[in-house]
Amino acid sequence: MKWLLRAIIRLALILTGFLFIFNLPLLLGIGKDSVEVNFNMFWENVKADFQYLLQIKDAMYLSFFKELDISGSYKYTMTILLGSLAVIILVAMVMAILILIAPKKVSNRLKSGVNLFEAVPDLLIIFLFQFFVITLYKTTGLKFLRLYGLFGVKPYFVPIVTVSFLPLFLLLQFLIRVIIEEQNQPYVLYVKAKGMGRLRTLLVHIIRNIFPLLVLQLRTIIWVLLSNIYLVEFMFNINGFTQQFEKVIFHGGDFASLIACLLMLSIPLLMIEAVGWLISKQIKGKEVVGL
Repeated sequence: MKWLLRAIIRLALILTGFLFIFNLPLLLGIGKDSVEVNFNMFWENVKADFQYLLQIKDAMYLSFFKELDISGSYKYTMTILLGSLAVIILVAMVMAILILIAPKKVSNRLKSGVNLFEAVPDLLIIFLFQFFVITLYKTTGLKFLRLYGLFGVKPYFVPIVTVSFLPLFLLLQFLIRVIIEEQNQPYVLYVKAKGMGRLRTLLVHIIRNIFPLLVLQLRTIIWVLLSNIYLVEFMFNINGFTQQFEKVIFHGGDFASLIACLLMLSIPLLMIEAVGWLISKQIKGKEVVGL
């Protein structure tokens, strides 16, 4: 029951945040010749929007939302998101371990390379993929990668690789930093003194203890992935969920449809935190896990 109460409170806080943020321009008077703070207008609009969200029995409720291809587009976008997240976690963990167990000179050079790749813009990666696939097709006639979502086609490989590039190096930098800090802890020095190897120390002890920090970092990774997915779906003309969300914003969608889309985008973050909390609890046994 405790987790259910916590979930209800978080959902209520998310909805409250949406209501206040969307009506914030009314509070500050943005768009007028002068900035005027108007709490009455702000509060009245917040109450009106909240009451509108409660009109579930209205026949026109979520009418615009129901006209969109929500289920298919959402399933596709979440597949890209979860596939990218799995690739990022797996590759970042393997690369971090290999970098840290490598000889010192090689490790330092690899760390510098990670810092260099992390600064590469997302759009540059998208353009490079487009250039590579098109050039390969013109040169050899090979067409083994789908780039664009024309005629209902939904590519997977190129979007997953593209959106994973920057978050991969962000997570890799984070893992290297926290593992290096963890290596100076007394328990690590103790197991080294007992003769345990570096690789076993990393896998058995350090990775286990930094897992809660990894879950926290995944919040940032997910938001970066969502922004990258929007760029990829726009650049590759893919009819994903972010394109449906754009229709709600710019083509006459109602407030309830907007909130529904935002809640659907928040689901991955809540699920990752819930799974991370459960795994952390299993790892630490009966100890209190705070994420």
